[in-house]
Amino acid sequence: MKPQRPVLPTSCPDKKLLMSLVQGALSSAKAAGLAAHLDSCESCRALVGESTLPDLDPEPQEAAAVTHKHPPPPKGQAPGISALAFPKGTRLGPYVLGEMLGLGGMGVVYVAEDSRLGRKVALKLLRPARKGVEEERRGRLLREAQAMARVSHPNVLPVFELGSAEGRDYLAMEWVEGTTLAGWLREQEHSWEEVLEKFLAAGAGLAAAHREGLVHRDFKPANVLVGKDGRVRVTDFGLVRRWQAEAGPLDETELILTRAGTTLGTPAYMSPEQRRGRRVDARSDQYSFCVALYEALQGERPAQQKVDEAQPPSSSRLRPSTGRIPEHVLSALSRGLSHPPAARFTSMEPLLQALSRSPGSREWRWLGVGALLLLLLGGGLGLVFWSQAQSGRERTEGGEDRLELRPGESRTVLVSGIREALVEAPHLMEAKVSDGKLQLKGLEPGVTRMTVSYLDGMEKVYTVSIQ
Repeated sequence: MKPQRPVLPTSCPDKKLLMSLVQGALSSAKAAGLAAHLDSCESCRALVGESTLPDLDPEPQEAAAVTHKHPPPPKGQAPGISALAFPKGTRLGPYVLGEMLGLGGMGVVYVAEDSRLGRKVALKLLRPARKGVEEERRGRLLREAQAMARVSHPNVLPVFELGSAEGRDYLAMEWVEGTTLAGWLREQEHSWEEVLEKFLAAGAGLAAAHREGLVHRDFKPANVLVGKDGRVRVTDFGLVRRWQAEAGPLDETELILTRAGTTLGTPAYMSPEQRRGRRVDARSDQYSFCVALYEALQGERPAQQKVDEAQPPSSSRLRPSTGRIPEHVLSALSRGLSHPPAARFTSMEPLLQALSRSPGSREWRWLGVGALLLLLLGGGLGLVFWSQAQSGRERTEGGEDRLELRPGESRTVLVSGIREALVEAPHLMEAKVSDGKLQLKGLEPGVTRMTVSYLDGMEKVYTVSIQ
């Protein structure tokens, strides 16, 4: 596909358009045109360079694939946006830059080749800034890298390296071929089951971060990646912070990040306490998660009361469901969207469980199996393929799970994070893994064992009876 010609603005663009550029939410042509304008407009460049997006309510957007090839600004001139756009083939340390993937409020992300290991990575570079702002951004990049390194989970984007080259700080992460969850939602109409399955996986990633004592503080569909393999990964931990159960004063770092008059995050998805600039914990991410899921299912965000210090907070009022959202899901979302944090679920795990099963039912829904597996592995509970009533799942004397199939019977199960499935007696049954789905087919009567391997290195052995 040929690159689009830059669309040059005839006058200074408004603030919201500039912020869309910073977020990577514009087309390649518009982004290139604005980049050229910023190189020659000091006032717009200053606005973009120092903004932390405190007052905007941007729509979630997929990071645009943007490529510019502008020369560096004249000596002595402040760097503009186009100064961030290195030509393809530029080397930064061991990395050879490819296309720009998107711009953010703090940095720019490229696809790059690691010349040492011969693999593609997503390379996040800090944007040039004045000294005070630059130090703050370096601190945030360090905290982001530390947070991502602490969480080892199939639904959290892994970090490879934090470094510096040619005077530019960078963060090397896994490169995911695919789109964002926001982009996936826009691509086509999805069933509520498909939408919920993706969010359950993202919620499992959030829960893993919470177990490490981390709060994301900017969860939204634009900060979740969906690979071509269907796997979901939570990313962009630029606003992450540690949290403890005990209340206490903000530390020096938090005071810098949450300076007077500045609210960090995306207002449309913020919890009431985060919008007030209060101390937040994992229940704040839970609120943001529920806003995003409700929006994905309903097509609009839940009605929110104005945050007013003079009025005690009350529960969010959800608009009447159009029938697209099942009652048990709406009920779980209603609790997760409660204004008082104490009225929400105690953690992400019970929220995900409530979303995954109907009220009064003791059987897990098929769509929740993959995401809930990631929560259950830590407790040694293993994988639930089907409910007992549906599959005849039992336990063998040795503790292995036992599954039953009939000859000629085929089943497809969504299993997030699955890598492969090996059958000891392939003449008795087939097991194939494709796009996060496990496809089983009984061939002949008999008993065999199946070993299921996951992307995080875990394995589970099942005894399968075909009869």
